[in-house]
Amino acid sequence: MEENSPAARAYRPLRTDVAAVTFVTEGCLPVRSPLSDCASCAEACPVGALTVGWRGPSLADGCLHCGRCAAACPTGAIRVAGFPRLALPDLQAARAEDGPLEVDCWRVPRERSPAGALRVPCLGGLDAGTLAALHARHPAGVVLLDRGWCGGCPAGGRPPLQEEAVTAAAGALVAAGADPEHAPRIEHRPLPGQSARPEIPDAMAERAVSRRGLFRHLAGRAAATAEQWQDGAGEGPAPGGLAQPLRALPRERLVAALRRITSAGIPAEASPAARMNSDLCANHRICASLCPTGALRGVEDGDGAGLDFDPATCIGCELCSRVCPEGALQIGRAGGQSVLHPLTRHSVARCSDCGRPFTAGEGRDRCPNCRKDQELLTGGVYEALFGHPPEAVGSGTPAGTAAPGPQEAFHANMSRGKEAFHDRRS
Repeated sequence: MEENSPAARAYRPLRTDVAAVTFVTEGCLPVRSPLSDCASCAEACPVGALTVGWRGPSLADGCLHCGRCAAACPTGAIRVAGFPRLALPDLQAARAEDGPLEVDCWRVPRERSPAGALRVPCLGGLDAGTLAALHARHPAGVVLLDRGWCGGCPAGGRPPLQEEAVTAAAGALVAAGADPEHAPRIEHRPLPGQSARPEIPDAMAERAVSRRGLFRHLAGRAAATAEQWQDGAGEGPAPGGLAQPLRALPRERLVAALRRITSAGIPAEASPAARMNSDLCANHRICASLCPTGALRGVEDGDGAGLDFDPATCIGCELCSRVCPEGALQIGRAGGQSVLHPLTRHSVARCSDCGRPFTAGEGRDRCPNCRKDQELLTGGVYEALFGHPPEAVGSGTPAGTAAPGPQEAFHANMSRGKEAFHDRRS
């Protein structure tokens, strides 16, 4: 199979004996760049079954199939069976009279779930983007049912880990103009602890129960839809492979849901902020070349050469700020502008020594290479190498003769220095 074929880029099981957890290599940040320190999936695993290396995640024994790793992955590179796969970008809204969509976990026996509820392996496996997309389909509300079991669940904890995703989705949607009363929320509806299944059931077992229950709930508004979401055509985070910017599916779902509400751009609560110290930036564009989603891109226009920043595609991985040689760039999780905008612009000039074009900073008329040459002439390095200071530019030049430029003086000094070095050795 060719590595760049669509089949090679499909989700594949992390382990042949654990079909529920699948992975697409090109979407993993450590695989795309050894400079990435992303380990979100491993940090989210409640039983420590995941580790991350340069080849991506590895799955050990003990996986609960809870989906927390998939919810934590910023690119959607990991997928766990049983969670909704929402086709983009056409999010079809449900009728308002249908009421809110209730979401229950698989440990709850199906007969104890509300009719038409969307059932998932674990509420903590839902990321903010998926919750926002569910809200786009069900503007009357998305309600996650807290049965009071999370504290004692092997996949749970206190506070429930799904609270962070609900808070992020609700905050972004309300900031975009959604009705706060219908924003995603957690609702406490406790059930007796003895009614809980001891562990998250196998996906095939839950699906078999769901198929039988489907005939009993054909009049239910969401049962068939939930099945469709879970069986829907797959989406990959990196259709172009490692060489192309990847599609970060959680971020893409969130932005698509926000754009259904407002045309004013992404609200500041959901818009990453890129802050650049223009005095330090040397326009290397290393940040843009390593940005996994293409949120940073190098441009040249009438205002000069520099960077544009698109908050819609930024996932806040901070790889750009970590690789900046000058430490000029910082990324914040929120508070940025709402649309694609210029981040830096540098004027382009021709070097006064070599004549090559370069990004000119304030008070600079030489390109970086020529500045290094000049520093070599004046910084004591020459004397340390050759045992005597360089001859000043134009020294000893007969009257009426044009003085050599810095480049000529440099090469002349280098030649004399080499002769002096060999004389000392002999």
